[in-house]
Amino acid sequence: MEKSLLFIGLICSVLLAGVKSTNTRADMVETPVVDNQNVPLLAMFDMTKVNKRIKAYISDAFQNMKGNLTVNIKKEIKNYFDDMKQNYTDDISEAHNHRDCSDLDREHFRSGVYKIFPEGSTGFNVYCDMETDGGGWTVFQRRQDGKVDFYREWKEYVKGFGDVKTEFWLGNDKLHVLTSQGSYELRVDLMDFNGDKAYAKYSTFYIGDQSTNYLLTVNGYSGTAGDALAYHNNQAFSTKDKDNESALRNCAEVYKGAWWYNDCHHANLNGLYLGNRKSNTGMRWHQWKITQSMKTTSMMIHRI
Repeated sequence: MEKSLLFIGLICSVLLAGVKSTNTRADMVETPVVDNQNVPLLAMFDMTKVNKRIKAYISDAFQNMKGNLTVNIKKEIKNYFDDMKQNYTDDISEAHNHRDCSDLDREHFRSGVYKIFPEGSTGFNVYCDMETDGGGWTVFQRRQDGKVDFYREWKEYVKGFGDVKTEFWLGNDKLHVLTSQGSYELRVDLMDFNGDKAYAKYSTFYIGDQSTNYLLTVNGYSGTAGDALAYHNNQAFSTKDKDNESALRNCAEVYKGAWWYNDCHHANLNGLYLGNRKSNTGMRWHQWKITQSMKTTSMMIHRI
């Protein structure tokens, strides 16, 4: 703001340099000039239009500064209250030592980011879905617009990546810690680019530790999407730089994803975000839309 005011002052000083007003008329000024013979003269200028332009410029400049200031203040206030809300939910979670979203009171907590403390963990943030299918679901995968790249390497899938508020993979280490606390069910929600929706639910879901390459145990299907994960049961997790399947080809590299591949897949929800296209490299669920790439997906677990 100080720089803008300085700039405006500089313009005014340049425009009015050597100019002094007269008593003839408020908008008339006199200023010294010389003719072609270098004879000093005194000229009168009508500053009506100049004054209007200066006033309009200054008014616009101040309005822009005012607008920017208002936007910045609103942003700061929003950030402040968002931080307060997050700190509040973290404090509540820590005080009650919630192991996952299943422990949250579904009548008093809305969907959002909460800090959980699984057994043997120092705690980490997750997104809790408190509305779908009775609520209390801990989301570990979400795709919605393709802004986050899911074609990543082993270490990134182990640790997790993305933003739990938007698109993300929670991390294989965290998935193992979570599913080691008891019996968990899995829910997968799908939506295509026509707005059609389907879901798959599994009564058993467990992820092994890193020594097993995060082996998948899943069974007990129900739902409307078809059972695409049965083909992947008892398979290790693979990425483009770490192939843990028995197939001669690296399915993660061929199909541009990271998954529990089995020469190669019926589901590939960490594949490429391709928009409204059909491709085996996309986010597909074979038993529902065969090769149609999905628009949104989410995978979440609930302790039984």
